[in-house]
Amino acid sequence: MRFADQDGETLVIVTADHETGGLTLHGGDYASGYVAGLFATDDHTAAPVPVFAYGPGAQLFGGVYENTAIFHKILQALDSNLNAAKKP
Repeated sequence: MRFADQDGETLVIVTADHETGGLTLHGGDYASGYVAGLFATDDHTAAPVPVFAYGPGAQLFGGVYENTAIFHKILQALDSNLNAAKKP
């Protein structure tokens, strides 16, 4: 993030390729940072996963969409940034 802030031309995208399902926290210790959890399933689910974007073109990543749309949104962001760089 620091690099993206300093560079001003870097788009950072954070997401997951799937959701695993039903994580329940059932114990832990704040002081040590230990967390105990269980998953309701050991398989992938069809639940949506978040997409976070920061930097030029981040506005393209708002909303709800199929995960395959991320590829096209990255292309859009690249094209927008390349066109902006070409302008005198």
